[in-house]
Amino acid sequence: MKLKLLLTFLTATCFINQLAAQDLPSKTVWEGKIENIRIFLRISKDSLTNQYVAVFDSPDQGAMGLKVSELKVTNDSVTAFSAQIGGGFYGAFKSGRTELAGEWKQGGTLPLVLKRVEKEFEIKRPQMPKAPFPYKEEKVIYYNTDKSIQYGATLTLPDTNKQVPAVILITGSGQQDRDETLFGHKPFWVIADYLSRNGIAVLRVDDRGVGETTGEVMNATSLDFAGDVLVGMEYLKAHQGIDSKKIGLIGHSEGGIIGPMAAVQSKDVAFIVSLAGVGIKGRELMAMQLKSNYEQLGLNKEEVSRFDSLLNMLFDLSATYSDNEELKPIFAKKMKVWLNSQPEPFLAKLGYTGPQAYNNIDEFAARFFLPWMRSFLKYDPATTLTKIKIPVLALNGEKDVQVSAQENLSGFKTLLTKAGNKNFKVIAMPGLNHLFQHAKTGLVSEYVTIEETISPEVLNIMKNWIKSL
Repeated sequence: MKLKLLLTFLTATCFINQLAAQDLPSKTVWEGKIENIRIFLRISKDSLTNQYVAVFDSPDQGAMGLKVSELKVTNDSVTAFSAQIGGGFYGAFKSGRTELAGEWKQGGTLPLVLKRVEKEFEIKRPQMPKAPFPYKEEKVIYYNTDKSIQYGATLTLPDTNKQVPAVILITGSGQQDRDETLFGHKPFWVIADYLSRNGIAVLRVDDRGVGETTGEVMNATSLDFAGDVLVGMEYLKAHQGIDSKKIGLIGHSEGGIIGPMAAVQSKDVAFIVSLAGVGIKGRELMAMQLKSNYEQLGLNKEEVSRFDSLLNMLFDLSATYSDNEELKPIFAKKMKVWLNSQPEPFLAKLGYTGPQAYNNIDEFAARFFLPWMRSFLKYDPATTLTKIKIPVLALNGEKDVQVSAQENLSGFKTLLTKAGNKNFKVIAMPGLNHLFQHAKTGLVSEYVTIEETISPEVLNIMKNWIKSL
């Protein structure tokens, strides 16, 4: 079983049942590993209530500060359960209270030994902006036309009396905050700080359902998010410090899809920067991503081909049946046929054997039947990029394992040429991953361990290109 800390939008109330724990200091940190994934349990005594509280950290998965909702600390043991992830740790003190030997329970059960360590896990992020800032920073709230959605954002504005060019930053897939916070990094804050220090205003916005932004999420697609970007355009156009004819879009990953979607709907978009944007069909990209992931798990060529047959079945079902209730029995029947045709060792590698098998299958398959995924799988960049005639800068890291540089940049080049676009540039950045960090392998597991948030070369290229316009 692979460990997964599945985050939800639950607000956990901390229920604490504690007995006196002699000799346990007011603050302790415990570290262990499950399949090379580090787990930290941080226990501390609240100075006001004199009660113990705790959080879990999984830095290798970018999951930090997960609240423990039920904590029991005794002379003999510790029980720490988090409603936020639906799991937790149950262990007994060993070796003079320097170890906790027990189990991690989350869907299934895995052995876990936590050892007491002197220092907390420290995430070093040297590029994190630090005050004082040589620009103005405005926390803003604005609304769409019918006031059905509130947007929370931060505008960084060069400190000048002149009107300045501006950009809107567009996050990648999944609901993210205005800084695009992930794995302890805040790339959008770093970008905003750099560009605003160099004369360019930046609007960075919480995604729907995050922070101060409201709006329906479960049924929303990239096209809906493009509409959110256009609301931001209207806000910037009305701002006295912004040159309304020089407002562009910078989109990362899915944001590289959303930017062109917004641009074909508005003549006000002056330019686009795509950071690891998608230049091939969504179905092709998803297949590449998933096959790459399973190759990393040790699937051989024949097994990858078997997995490919599962993907094609899921893709076809997603495209054919929009009604999930109609789809359920059809999926169950086809999945049973597929499972019966596969060898047991292969299914074991996928986690499709044992008591958790059908839960794992349902969890994996359900992703392909969500409105956003259905829309993404149907996405064809030709529908937007062949209509884009404004300046475009497309950057991809050569070590990107999520959005491959070669295929996607080639797609941008081909489609923008077809559009008759005379002012575009595509650049493959050597040694950079999907987050534009200098990387060794480019794998997702590396993101949190790299101190760099975003390559200074990328920041400089964006700044110079925007200013050249």
